[in-house]
Formats: sequence, C-alpha cells, structure tokens
Amino acid sequence: MESKIEKLLHKYWDTETSVEEEKELKSLLQDEDVSEELSEVKELFAHFENESSQELDESFDTELLAAIAAPEEVRVLKFSDYVKRYSSIAAAVAVLFISSYIFIQQQNSFQPEDTFDTPEAAYAELKKQLLLVSQYMNKGSETVNELSNLGKFEEVVNDIGAMERASDATFGHLKELNRTN
Repeated sequence: MESKIEKLLHKYWDTETSVEEEKELKSLLQDEDVSEELSEVKELFAHFENESSQELDESFDTELLAAIAAPEEVRVLKFSDYVKRYSSIAAAVAVLFISSYIFIQQQNSFQPEDTFDTPEAAYAELKKQLLLVSQYMNKGSETVNELSNLGKFEEVVNDIGAMERASDATFGHLKELNRTN
C-alpha cells in the first residue's frame, strides 16, 4: 500500500494527478497508519481539508464594508516640511560630490618625478634612508629589551614576600617569649 501512496504522491508533486487520484490519495492517507515520512504529508492534506471547509461569517462582510466606507486620512504636507526633508539629502549629496572632485584633483596634480640624475645617486640616498630606519628600529628593540627586564621584577617581589613571611615567623616566636615573661 505504501508503494501506491508513494506513486500517487510522486504524481501529485509533479502535478500530473487527476481529481479522482487526488481523492484516492487523500483517502489512503486518512485511512492508513503511515510512516513518519508520510505523516507530514498526511498533516498537510488535513490542513488543506480544514482550511477549505472554513467559511466566512456575516461579521466579515460588515467589517469589510465599514473599512471601505471609512473616510481616508488625508495628510497635508507643508512646503517647509518638504524643504527640511529634502534639503538635508541635497546637502549631503553636494558635500559628497565636492569632496570627490577635490580628491580627484589632488590625485591628478601629484605627478611623480625623477629627482636623481643617476641611479648611483638614488641608490646612495636609499642606502642612507634605510640605515636611518635601521637605527630607529634598533633603538626600539633596545627599549623592548628593557621592558622585558621588568618581568624579573616579579621574582624580586616574591623574594621580598618570602623574607616577610620568614620575619613574621621569627618575630612571632619573640612575641610569644615576651608574653610568657
């Protein structure tokens, strides 16, 4: 029976079933205990059947006619509201176009030029600039090394804490001696 239901469902989803076949499919799904896969289809057909049997009551007609007869709300826009709304948009667009124009003009005005007469002079200048950058980088790495020495500060603090605990233990015995005397 499952195979007949599956064949009819396949035809149904391909929209090739006749009205009689659809009725047969609905009746088979209602009569049979179907698998979990087909239970969703059974619920779908039950939903279609439930929705098709519902009818509108008289209150629907009266509510619809009342909604049609209700006067429409007319909203009056003042010219000043219109100007306020669209002038801010126009100003934003104008700022965008002006800033784009200025940016393009600046990009077009910058023309790279060759400042050195020979490649040897350019190489010497590059070498000088790279040495300068190297000096700054070395100076920065020295600063980082000094900062890494701050990590040793924790060891010193721990040593001081150990000395404090030792002194508390020693002085604690002396206090006990003073109380007994």
